[in-house]
Amino acid sequence: MHTTDHASEGIHGIVRSMEDVVDVTLTASNINERHVEYLPYPDENTHETSDDICSLKQIYLRCNRVFTCDETVQVIKLEAERIYSPVTEFLYPYLYTITIRYGSTFEWTIQRRYKQFAELHYALRNSVKLEFRKSRSDLRSSRTSVHQKEQPCFPTQNDRIAFINESNLKERCKMLQDYLNKVLQHPRFREHIVMRMFLQVSPLSFVPSLGKSLREVFHEDKWFVIKDSYVVYMTLDSALIGFPMLVDQSFSLDRTFRKTRTNKGIRIKNSQRQMILKCQREDERNRWFDCLLELKNKSMFTQKHRFDSFAPKRQQQYAQWFINGQSYMEALAKAILSAREEIFISDWWLSPEIMLIRPFQDKSMRLDNLLGKRAEEGIRVYVLIFKDIVKVVGLNSLHTKRKLISKSPTKKNIKVIRHPDHRILPGTESSFLFSHHEKTVVIDQRLAFIGGIDLCWGRWDTDDYRLVDLSGENITELKPPEQLAEQPEEESQKDEAAVDTTGEMAENSSDNNLISELLSDPTNSEHERKHRRKSIWQDFFKRKQMNDTDDDENSSDEEPNDEVSDDQPQAIVGITPVADSDCRFFIGKDYSNYYQKDFEFVEKYDEDYIDRKLSPRMPWHDEALVVLGEAARDCARHFIQRWNIHKADKFRFNDSYPYLLPKTYNDPELSDPSIFHDILPNDRSPIRIDAQCVRSASYWSCGIESVERSIHDAYIHMIENAQHYIYIENQFFVTIAEEDTIKNDIGDALYQRIVRAHTNREKFRIFIVLPLLPGFANSNAVQAELYYIMRSINKGEQSLYQRLKQYGITNPEEYVTFYGMRNWDILMGSLITEIIYVHSKLLIADDRMCICGSANINDRSFQGTRDSEICLVVNDIEMIDSHLNGQLEQVGVFCSTWRKKLFRQILGIQDEDKINIDDPCSDELYEYFRRIAKHNTEVYEEVFNAVPTNQIRRFADIEAYNKRSKLKETDPYTAHDKCKQIQGFIVEFPIDFLADDVIKPKWNTSEGIAPMSLWT
Repeated sequence: MHTTDHASEGIHGIVRSMEDVVDVTLTASNINERHVEYLPYPDENTHETSDDICSLKQIYLRCNRVFTCDETVQVIKLEAERIYSPVTEFLYPYLYTITIRYGSTFEWTIQRRYKQFAELHYALRNSVKLEFRKSRSDLRSSRTSVHQKEQPCFPTQNDRIAFINESNLKERCKMLQDYLNKVLQHPRFREHIVMRMFLQVSPLSFVPSLGKSLREVFHEDKWFVIKDSYVVYMTLDSALIGFPMLVDQSFSLDRTFRKTRTNKGIRIKNSQRQMILKCQREDERNRWFDCLLELKNKSMFTQKHRFDSFAPKRQQQYAQWFINGQSYMEALAKAILSAREEIFISDWWLSPEIMLIRPFQDKSMRLDNLLGKRAEEGIRVYVLIFKDIVKVVGLNSLHTKRKLISKSPTKKNIKVIRHPDHRILPGTESSFLFSHHEKTVVIDQRLAFIGGIDLCWGRWDTDDYRLVDLSGENITELKPPEQLAEQPEEESQKDEAAVDTTGEMAENSSDNNLISELLSDPTNSEHERKHRRKSIWQDFFKRKQMNDTDDDENSSDEEPNDEVSDDQPQAIVGITPVADSDCRFFIGKDYSNYYQKDFEFVEKYDEDYIDRKLSPRMPWHDEALVVLGEAARDCARHFIQRWNIHKADKFRFNDSYPYLLPKTYNDPELSDPSIFHDILPNDRSPIRIDAQCVRSASYWSCGIESVERSIHDAYIHMIENAQHYIYIENQFFVTIAEEDTIKNDIGDALYQRIVRAHTNREKFRIFIVLPLLPGFANSNAVQAELYYIMRSINKGEQSLYQRLKQYGITNPEEYVTFYGMRNWDILMGSLITEIIYVHSKLLIADDRMCICGSANINDRSFQGTRDSEICLVVNDIEMIDSHLNGQLEQVGVFCSTWRKKLFRQILGIQDEDKINIDDPCSDELYEYFRRIAKHNTEVYEEVFNAVPTNQIRRFADIEAYNKRSKLKETDPYTAHDKCKQIQGFIVEFPIDFLADDVIKPKWNTSEGIAPMSLWT
C-alpha cells in the first residue's frame, strides 16, 4: 500500500480547538524541554486481550478495529526533504516520508508535513483530556513522572520556528519517529480515528483475504478504499460497508464537467451503477483519478475475455467431477464442514430438510442442521434463491427462508434473499416469466461447486437409479399372472406415470369443447388476439403476486418463526455408509415422481405425497463439478455481484444484511489443493485444468446494463471446434434453426458441423441424451415443451434431422443420435419401469474440453435476458495417450475419465474386455451404443408397453397401444428374464413420437395462452 499526500485530508476537521497550545520560545539549533510535550497514555494497559480482529468476520460484525493484538505496527523509517511550495514554505518547508510496517506482510509509505503531526498530537491529547478527565496540569505534570521517558514526546515548534535545517534534520526525524512508535504502542491511540487518518488505514486495510489497498482516504464523512478489484466506502463511526463498485468491462472514469457537474469531481461507473466523487482541490481529484486509472489498467476484469465472459480463463486450477447426487452431496457436506469464513449458496429450489449423506445415524447431515451448526460456530451463510409464485410453481421459497434463518437463532449468521419480485417491466422481457436457475455453492470464495444439481427434494440419487424404497417391506418375489389379475385396482402397482400423461394428452387432443371467447371472436385481429393473450397472462401473474408474501426489509419473515431444530447436529463425517436395502433413503417428499404429481405442501417434508407401494419413484440423473482457485473466486464474484444488487433493491436500509466484498486474487492459499483431501474419497484426486466461468445475466437478474450470453457463445465455440465427437446431456433441447422465435444457434451449429464432416468425408459422432418426456405432471405443459423439442429434432422442415436430409445426408444417425434413460425393478411382486429423468447440463468434446453448469439448451438459458445461469468451461491440461477416430491422440484426464465413467454407467459395461470405450468415434463403439439402446427399448416396449415410443405417431394411437397386453402381466416370469437382459440404462429417444400429429396444446388452456418464451 502506498499513498502520497501533501496536505491533511480530514484530520484538521476533527481537531476543533487548539487554544491551549503551549507558548513557543524561539531557540536555535536544538530542541529543549520547554518546547516538547509528553502525551500521557490513557491507561497503563498497553496489551490487548481480543483476538482475530483482522478477519473478514470482524468486518461484517462491524468491530471497527484495525490492528490485531499479536502483530506490531511501527515506523521503520522517517526521512525529510525540503519541498519548495508557495503555500507551505513559510511554516512547513519539510515533507516527511514515513514508512510503516505492520506484522510481516504489510508495509506502506505516507508523506506528511509537520502540520499533520501537530494535528495528530493535539487530537490525541484532547481525547485523553476529555475521555479520561485529565487536566492540562496533569499533562504538564507528566514531565516529572517516573514514566516520562516511556511516554510519547512531541516537539511543539513547527519546522520554521524550530530552525530546522540540514544539521538538525536527522534529530528532528528521529524524534518524530520515536513519538509515532510510542503512540502506536498503546491500543487506544493506535485505534483512534485521527491515527487511522494519519496512517491512512481502516478496518479493511489488513484483512489478509482482501489483499492490500491501493489507496485509502477520508472523503465526505466516509472512508474510501481502493482494493485490487473494487472500490468501497465505509462509515467511520459504525464501520458499515457501503455498496462496493466492482471493476468490470464497463468500468470507466470521467472527470469532465459534462459528466460530473462539478469542476473537481470524478464519475466512476461500472455495469451496475455510478458514483460521483466531489473533491475540494484539483490536486486531490488528480490523485484519486490516477489511482483509479491504475486500478482500471491493471485489472483483468476490464479486459475482453473469451466468449465475452465477465471472467478470464484461469490457468492451473484444480477440479473434480460428480455424476448424480450421492457423491456430489457428500462432498458438499464435507466442504461445508471445512468452511472457515463464509458460504455462498445460489439455487432455483432449496429444500432445507434434505439429507446430504445417506444413510446417516442422525439428522446432522440434514442441510438446514448442517448450515445452522456452522452458522452458530461463526460461519456466515448467504443464500440466494428463486422467489417462486407458490400457486404456480409450488417451491415455497418462503418456507425455505424461514427454516434456514431459524437455524441460527443466536448468531443470526444465515441470510437469505429471495428474488425476483416478478415485476412487470414495460418494454422488456420481465422477470415474471423467468427464474434464477443457478445451482452453486462457494466455500470461502476459493472452492466452488457448479452444476445442475439443486439442493432439493428428488435430486439425491445413486448410480443404481432405484425405483423402489420400501426397506424390508417390499415383496421382491413375482406374483403369478392369476394373482395379478385378481388384485383390486386400488392395490395394483401403477404403470409408469408417462402412461397417464400421454393418455391425458390424447384426451386433450380430442376435446371438442368450445374454444375460449378470446379465440372464437372473429372480430379480433391476430395482433389483438396476441395482445389479449399477453394481457391475460400478465394479469394472472399480477394476481398471484398480490397473494404472495414479499420479503423486503419491512416484512416479518426476517425473524425466525417458531420452528426449532428437532435435533442436535454432530460434526463427524466418516466413510460413506454402504447402501443398505433394509433402510429407506428417500424420506417423505424426497420419494418423488414429477410425471405423476407435482410437489405440494413441501413444508410437511416428512410426509409422503405419493404411495410408494403403488408407484415407483422417478430416478434423477445429473452432473456437477467442483473447482478450486481463481475460477472459484470468479464464481463467488458473480454471486457477490448478484447479492449486492438484490440487497440494495430489497434490503437497502437493513444493516443486518451486509454488502459482500470480493477477496483478493493475490492469495497464496487460493490454489492449495489440500482441501480436497477432506472432501473427496481416497481413490479420487483433484485434476489440474484451465477453467473459465461463463454466465447468462442481464439487468433484471444481475443488475448489469449489458446482456451477457457467454454460455451460449461457449457452446457454439465447442461445437464448431470439435474435431472428433460431441457428447451432450441436457434437460431440454429447444433449438430450431431459421426460426425467428427461437434465438439460440445450437441447432444450427450442430447442423453446420455435421455438414462440414460430411463434405470432408470425416467420421464425426454426436451423442445426445435427453429425458424421454419433459418433467411435468401437467399434460398440457408436457405438450407445450415437447412441441418445441420434437420440432428441434425431427419434426418439420426446420428440425435438425430434416435439414440434414434436405442437404443430402440421407441417414443423419450416422452422425447424430438421441437417447434417453430408463430403469426397471420389482415393486410389491410386480414388474415396474420408470423414466430416469435426465437433468444434466453437460457437453464434452474430444475428451479435452467440456462445459457443465445450470444452463439448458433453450433460449431461457442462453439468451441472457431470461433465466440467470452459470457454468464452468474446462480445458484439460493433464494429458494421457488414447485413441480418437482410430488415431493415437492426447486426451485430457478430466474430460476423458468423466466421459468414460458415463459410458460405462449408461451402457452397463462391467467388463471392458468386451468393448473398448476409449474411442467414441469408432464404428465398433458407436454401433454398440446404438445396438444396446435399441435392444433395451424393444424389451421395455414388449414387457411394459413403455411410453413414449416411436410406435405412437398420432394421439389416436395411444389408447390402442396402452390396451395391448403386457408381458409383465401375462407372463411375469418370462418378462423378468427379458428384463435381466437389459444392459445399463440407455434407450432410444423416440424421435417419431407423435410425428404425424399436432403436439402443441390448445389455446383454450393456460399453457396455450402462455407466452412462447415460457417454453423456449
